[in-house]
Amino acid sequence: MKTLKTILATLALTLCMNLSAATRYVSDDLFIYLHSGPSLEYRIIGTLKVGETVSSLKYDSKAKFMQVETQEGKTGWVKNSQLQEALPAKTLLPEIKEQLQAAQAKLANIAQQSDNIEQQKIQLITEKEHLVATIDDLKAKNRDLELQQDTEGDRIKMEWLLNGGSVLFFGVLLGLLLPFLPRRKKRKDNW
Repeated sequence: MKTLKTILATLALTLCMNLSAATRYVSDDLFIYLHSGPSLEYRIIGTLKVGETVSSLKYDSKAKFMQVETQEGKTGWVKNSQLQEALPAKTLLPEIKEQLQAAQAKLANIAQQSDNIEQQKIQLITEKEHLVATIDDLKAKNRDLELQQDTEGDRIKMEWLLNGGSVLFFGVLLGLLLPFLPRRKKRKDNW
């Protein structure tokens, strides 16, 4: 029986240690008490949630309490240190989340535009390289055509010279060979 109690005590202690070791966070659902007078000793007449708007009516500098009126028209006292002029973080959080989502969407859009611009840049570089190669080919062809045009006059003169020389050569050859060719006899018979 004593061992059973020891085992149960050990098991209970283990469970308690596991429960106490778990991480916990303070809830965002906080509120402050609305008192009937300017002190914690006055009766609590209601609560105010975080972010609730109140109008300040009177300040008790001795007790450091502020008399406020809620939007429902209820009047009471709260510690001045529990009031602030700026909106609390809990109220601002949804607006900040929206701004964050808008900024992330804008950033994603800018990243997409950047990718598109990078692709266009690569495409333009490729096109430029192709055009530069085409220009180099056209320059080479142009040089060949200019060279051909420059030598065209000389080529034509050379052709005329060769043709003239050929005509002269064959003329001289014909002139030398003609006397040795047999002649035909003329007929005396004139009929």
